[in-house]
Amino acid sequence: MSELEFLGALHVELLRHDELREERAAHELFQTSTVRALLAGAFDGDVTLGELLEHGDLGLGTLHGLDGELIVLDGRAWKAELDATLTEPELSRTTPYAVVVRFSPVRAVALLGPFGESELERRLRHRVDAARWPTAIRIDGHFESVRVRSVPKQAHPYPPLADVIAQQRITELTNVAGTMVGFRFPDPLDGIEMIGSHLHFVTEDRAHGGHVLGYRLLEATALLDDATELHVELPPAVNAPGRGVTIDQVALGRLESDSQR
Repeated sequence: MSELEFLGALHVELLRHDELREERAAHELFQTSTVRALLAGAFDGDVTLGELLEHGDLGLGTLHGLDGELIVLDGRAWKAELDATLTEPELSRTTPYAVVVRFSPVRAVALLGPFGESELERRLRHRVDAARWPTAIRIDGHFESVRVRSVPKQAHPYPPLADVIAQQRITELTNVAGTMVGFRFPDPLDGIEMIGSHLHFVTEDRAHGGHVLGYRLLEATALLDDATELHVELPPAVNAPGRGVTIDQVALGRLESDSQR
């Protein structure tokens, strides 16, 4: 699929914080900042969790200063601490990067394991139009194991994301019931999004969770929601040269973080 065809399939809108409006239409993704900016160390948040939840009830991200892993599920926000325990942050906290959707699944896929992430990709491939649409994913079930990570809060001057990942704490959760939430993004969104599958996990009792590194699924149901709109809020640290910025300009790095200057 060409990028022109992709742009015809997915409408992308770039916004500043003062242009935000409450949006809760189905199949519309809302995102703060871009993956490219996050990779460069743009960890200052300008959108509050309260504002984020006005745009969606399912999603993932992080908190100001890259303070842990953020999971949004059933309209509530959870933070995975460094030891993988979950806390519920104040809605006044801000996020430098998050993606949410008003989750309205149109397909359900029964999954019977045991199998891992590569097999999940294969089983969902025929249900996901990977070239045309971002897909929001929710997987509820039982897992033999789930490997999750979280990262410590950073201070100025912020390092690149790769340096922070080197400080990650990994926790192995075994024989656990819970929910994985996240997105699968197609290649043309590289630079705006983390392409491929990006999942976070919370246990059924909301006690533990984090960014998913690997898992072995026993039995679950996957719910899928294809997105037709993507609204990207650009924080002050990300510069958009003019209002006619398109996906290819973001993906080629023409939106730059001030931290790279």
